[in-house]
Amino acid sequence: MKKVDALVLRTIDYGESHKILTLLTPTYGKIAVMARGAKKPSSQLGSISQPFTYGTYLLMISERGMGTVAQADLIDSFRKIREDLFKTAYASYMMELIDRFTEEREPSAGIFLLALTLLSYLADDKDPEVLMRLTEVKMLDFAGIRPDLFHCANCGQPVETTIRFSIIKGGPLCSDCQASDERAIWIKPATLRLLQTFQAMDVRRLGEINVGEDVRRQMNKVLRQYYDEYSGVQLRTRAFLDQLHKYELDF
Repeated sequence: MKKVDALVLRTIDYGESHKILTLLTPTYGKIAVMARGAKKPSSQLGSISQPFTYGTYLLMISERGMGTVAQADLIDSFRKIREDLFKTAYASYMMELIDRFTEEREPSAGIFLLALTLLSYLADDKDPEVLMRLTEVKMLDFAGIRPDLFHCANCGQPVETTIRFSIIKGGPLCSDCQASDERAIWIKPATLRLLQTFQAMDVRRLGEINVGEDVRRQMNKVLRQYYDEYSGVQLRTRAFLDQLHKYELDF
């Protein structure tokens, strides 16, 4: 038996009464476990088998195959997230991104801290779009496709401000190299500075950040195209978020 703190990244119904949980733990990494009877109304495992739940889990873990939840104690249900459609959509996107770039059973206290901090911020009403962009920037590290945001992607010279970001070359372009990629994305210097800040910062030190609409659009464009070019991953929750934003604009 192993006792671990864990976050529920996602759940899958199994049979008539069981659930399979994908847990993120600091000590065992990402693991799949069976919560037997969790779908039953009377089950003590029901409350700790919901997406985004944070708790202490007593697990039976085998070296191979799926583990089993013996019992669990709830630390935080993050109910405030699950009761809000938009917060649920943002949380689902961030947790799916973390899930897709986290290896099975590879301990990572850093990823666990990132996920827990992001959910705490979202529950405390921090800007969900800013949190989403922060997640995207941080997960580039864990995915092994981190861009160098502090040097020109063409000549390698330090760059503090730029007005173009090259997806093909994989980073910002200095003033001398702006013409080296005609498809490079036009961005404000403030957009690069925010990307640099997110890449370098400790997520626990995120303060109040006011982000203009131009910078929001540019960050979205840069990060979306960068992930499409280098990650090879398609996220189901991104399409759902796009639909929600379209619905919001229509009304």
